[in-house]
Amino acid sequence: MIIDSHTHIVKIPNTDLPSLSFKQIIERLRDEMKSSGVDHVCVLPYFEHDDTEFGAPDVEALIELAKDFKNMHVLGSLNVTNHTKAHLDRLNYLLEKKLIKGIKLYPGYQHFYPEDDIVAPLYKLCIKHNAPVLFHSGDTYSTKNQARVKYSHPLHFDELAYKFPDLKIIIAHVGNPWTTDCAEVIYKNKNVYADISGLVVLQKLNSSYGKLMQRRIQELALDASPEKLLFGTDWPLSDMKQYIEFTKNLGFSKKDLECIFYKNAATLFAIETK
Repeated sequence: MIIDSHTHIVKIPNTDLPSLSFKQIIERLRDEMKSSGVDHVCVLPYFEHDDTEFGAPDVEALIELAKDFKNMHVLGSLNVTNHTKAHLDRLNYLLEKKLIKGIKLYPGYQHFYPEDDIVAPLYKLCIKHNAPVLFHSGDTYSTKNQARVKYSHPLHFDELAYKFPDLKIIIAHVGNPWTTDCAEVIYKNKNVYADISGLVVLQKLNSSYGKLMQRRIQELALDASPEKLLFGTDWPLSDMKQYIEFTKNLGFSKKDLECIFYKNAATLFAIETK
């Protein structure tokens, strides 16, 4: 069983994806799942009510695209610095009706600290529905030069976990390059997890950089625990087959790999795996 907890429907420049419709991209995702042996995916939106650098559908469009695929689970999002009560009410409805499995937020791109009071109403909403919040963390790339890495450091999630001990928090990309700091935060806080997605994108996972990323995850797991890690690829930025092999070669036991590949994600996102 494999759950890819971090995928996108996005038209990445310099690939053939911009020539495809979103429907064609989600069908390609389905085909990639089938050929790679991935059983479920979480499909993540970019934040709503704002421009993105890549062509991407909003939450409502993602729900429509994924509705015919029972093994595709959509997350919601919010423009933290520019939203209304109506946007929160809509997310409440989507969570209540189980049309989304959680929320994805982008501190480095939206310029807010995860522990800021402005986000508190959303966190309370997620606690109400027992839904996780997945945060982009670590390296924050932008061709428009608007991304700010100071907002995406994993240490911020320690403060957030202290303020909201009942909130399920997932640090995307293990906070890379601050993986040691991420390890401390997930070790210290029982409600904080991390995914290993997007550590090597658009290049070979057996490259020198890929080997560096393997060492970082191995060190992180020694400091924390595989029971706090989720498998994810950041597809289509990363190839599923390669990422599965990359993860299998980390040297974890069969029991630990089961936690990473599906058990942790199934619990956090309430995904039925039987």
